[in-house]
Amino acid sequence: MKGQYLLYFIPLFIMFILAEYFVGRARGLSVYTKLHTNASIVIGLGDRILALIPFSIASLVWSMAYDHRITDLHINSWLYVACLFIGVEFFYYWMHRFSHEIRWLWATHSIHHSTQELNILSSSRLGWTVQISMPGLVYTPLFFIGFYPPHVLMMLAANLIFQSVLHTELVGKLGLLEGIFNTPSAHRVHHGKNVEYIDMNYGGILIVWDRLFGTYQEELKDIKIEYGLVGSHHSTNPLRIIFNEWIKIIGDLRVYPARYWILLLFGRPGWRPNNQEATIVELPDIAYTKPFSQNKTNDL
Repeated sequence: MKGQYLLYFIPLFIMFILAEYFVGRARGLSVYTKLHTNASIVIGLGDRILALIPFSIASLVWSMAYDHRITDLHINSWLYVACLFIGVEFFYYWMHRFSHEIRWLWATHSIHHSTQELNILSSSRLGWTVQISMPGLVYTPLFFIGFYPPHVLMMLAANLIFQSVLHTELVGKLGLLEGIFNTPSAHRVHHGKNVEYIDMNYGGILIVWDRLFGTYQEELKDIKIEYGLVGSHHSTNPLRIIFNEWIKIIGDLRVYPARYWILLLFGRPGWRPNNQEATIVELPDIAYTKPFSQNKTNDL
């Protein structure tokens, strides 16, 4: 599993976090706060432990797809590596986009968007229920085409490692690179809950798919990005963060008749019966605290 490859990245990941912390301090910025930092650590550790489980339904489907692959690809060529990279990037885009547009997937992915401060450590906020939501099934065509499973997992791990350092406010726009690659600026937009920013910039290493499919949004100078979930709790309790959306789903299933359950589970997050879909504007925007960079009492 790609989680095993990510374990080797942990020492470097810690070095990135320390570098961000000290650079932020040198600039007089509050990059990390105690409660959100503690929550991110607990959630990240839980995700790494669960990633060691050797079996998942998704991996079983991948194995079956590879066993019935339509071709045997030549793995010792640069073309193989290039096609694998493009393929993983393409399916990552759709996996990520589906994770925002399908509630069953959003129940797991929403954990990644739960923090109100963006830093490298917050990239470790990954849902513990991935074995239930199974977003990895989106990658199945890669195995059916004939890409060797360990190679796909290694490429996915590289994708996530690259993205970890994008979760920072210390790096500005990167000029021409903004048009090709995912950058800290582009990824800040992805984590924004502003109307202008929400559900944009799904790319992994590349940003070209967003440009092709109309989901690209640059960071605007006159609109400060607000992080976190719209109309939701602001808890720093890891268990509440992890299970919040699942609890809401169970509540909806108890309230609404069974004929609505399919859409309540697999429709867009916020969908309600009678075609009354809650939009970002309609959702209650409960009193948000001041930006953490102004809250000196909680600084690390």
